[in-house]
Amino acid sequence: SRWYERAWRIPPLASGRTTTQASSRYEVDLQVTVVLQDGESPSVVCLKEDKDGGMDSITMDAYNTAMGTSARQEQPHAVGFAEEDSSDLAKLEDGVGLSGFLSRLVSDACAHHVVFDCTAEERLGQLHAEWLRSGVHVVTANNMGLSGPATQRAEIVAAETAQGKLSAHYLREVTVGGALPVLSTMRKLLHSGDKIRRIDGILSVSLSYILFRMSPPPDTEKCTQFDEASSNGAFEGHFSGQNIGTACSFNEAFKEARQLGMMEDDPIKDLNNDYTARVLMILAKELNLDDMYTKEEIQESSDKLIENLQDCDWSNISPELDRQIQQRVDSAHALGCVLRHIASVDVKSQTMEIRLVEVPPNHVFAVTPPSCECVRFFTQRHQRYPLVVQGPSAGADSTASALLAELLTLMRSKIGPRSGTLSRSTSFVVSH
Repeated sequence: SRWYERAWRIPPLASGRTTTQASSRYEVDLQVTVVLQDGESPSVVCLKEDKDGGMDSITMDAYNTAMGTSARQEQPHAVGFAEEDSSDLAKLEDGVGLSGFLSRLVSDACAHHVVFDCTAEERLGQLHAEWLRSGVHVVTANNMGLSGPATQRAEIVAAETAQGKLSAHYLREVTVGGALPVLSTMRKLLHSGDKIRRIDGILSVSLSYILFRMSPPPDTEKCTQFDEASSNGAFEGHFSGQNIGTACSFNEAFKEARQLGMMEDDPIKDLNNDYTARVLMILAKELNLDDMYTKEEIQESSDKLIENLQDCDWSNISPELDRQIQQRVDSAHALGCVLRHIASVDVKSQTMEIRLVEVPPNHVFAVTPPSCECVRFFTQRHQRYPLVVQGPSAGADSTASALLAELLTLMRSKIGPRSGTLSRSTSFVVSH
């Protein structure tokens, strides 16, 4: 859909009314009206005066024209926009920034307003409760809100019910596992009467990639050959021409992960377990265990692939650092295992851990492909064989499709799918 294209091509934070036709399935229109590059940006890109009765919407052409930048290079799997010229639909407003974000979004003509937070900014996570109290739905990939201080988490929970049935919705599926349905699976288990005993898994896509490339399980190439032969061309088993079954050094794996966009802009956030600890806090929040730990406590007690991160030159990793990390991998191999980064929440012992673990080579954690995450649910019903959610979680296309799914869930709850030939009667405002 046209909204899907915009969702993953628009910069990380934006706000606006969006009216893109989704009426083939829902009694609703979407209109992207404001785009904010990030929380520090002093300017926003806004929709100009609507010339088409609420049907105009900011496109990437319009955004690039307003920003004075050239069009983004086409990605291999990008879907093209419609051919009509939309470059004059948006304008750049200086001096607005984050403070004027909501004022450019909210319109009396629209029944619902939505903010998409696709950043990883702590400052923006602190605003989630404020947006909800303003009656604006929040669809977020930013896990800073629910992994922040206890007072901040409590404010978000209170804001979700502040206006009863009219309260704004806080949709956070993408904060854990990216495009994977981790939180929704947990809720379905709990709502059906099951009891969760333990959740564990590979929750860092960057460390998933790095450790798989350094410590691949045996016979990976045979699995690749089987999938290529049996999937009628649907399977593609290599990254950037590399055979994922061939071990490489930390330096090589780290560079590949950065080039593939699997690392944060600051790689320390991945390697010091900041991201993983935040994910555990959100899982703990869903299980009512979040008052027992803080993100900092989980992070401080966790195993780290590199201890002295501040001393590292990420543009030129030293041979000595490569050697130290390789020793950990070789120690696992000496035991007939592979090294993996595993996080866990244990409900019985009420503990949360992040560990580097020697995993048997045929275990599901060992064979989870690079760039993928894997989450296991041990429950009262799933004890011997846990319920497993596994798959690719990162990447702009996967993240955008998951955010779109959250929006459609919100539409379904507020408006419902099309029925017969009902006339279009509702507009829906979305902000990023």
